[in-house]
This record gives sequence, structure tokens and C-alpha cells, in this order.
Amino acid sequence: MCDINFAVMNDETLKAETFGEGIPPILDDTSSEEKLQTITVFMDREKTETPFGMIDTAPFLELFWRTTGADCDGEEEYMKFPDGKTYHVTLHDTKK
Repeated sequence: MCDINFAVMNDETLKAETFGEGIPPILDDTSSEEKLQTITVFMDREKTETPFGMIDTAPFLELFWRTTGADCDGEEEYMKFPDGKTYHVTLHDTKK
């Protein structure tokens, strides 16, 4: 991991750091009957798999904390992603 201080970045810069494969496009949200998807974030891993590609975990954790207040093992919250969809996000620390 690098020694970048994500806490001093603005939200737009954090999004650019998080979604290194590209910020997902905004989708047409007319299909509200779609099942809510869960993203499991292992806080000690460098990358996290999402339905739209891999994201960088460290900047995502800062963005997630700013958006939801969640930052501890076992916490879960709902977060609207840049693609316009809301995902159920759970945090896990595998070092326990």
C-alpha cells in the first residue's frame, strides 16, 4: 500500500482514486425491481470486487466513511455509487 493521505482529498479525487478502472456510467434506474446487490469489502485487501469491476479499497473506505459513517469490522450500510445504483456494503477485517 502507498502512503497517500486520503483524508485530505476531496470527494471527486477520492472517486477517481477508488474507481481506477473508471467510474461506472450512470445507468437508467427504471428497473427498480432489481435485487439489491451486496458488496463485501475486506478492509485489509488492496482491491475489492464489485459488480462493475475492481475498486481500490483504501480510498473507497474513506469515501464510504464520509458518506455513511461506517468504518469498522461488521458494519454495513447502503451507499449510492456513481453509477446511480444503491448497493448494500459490508465491511470485514480478516486479520481478526
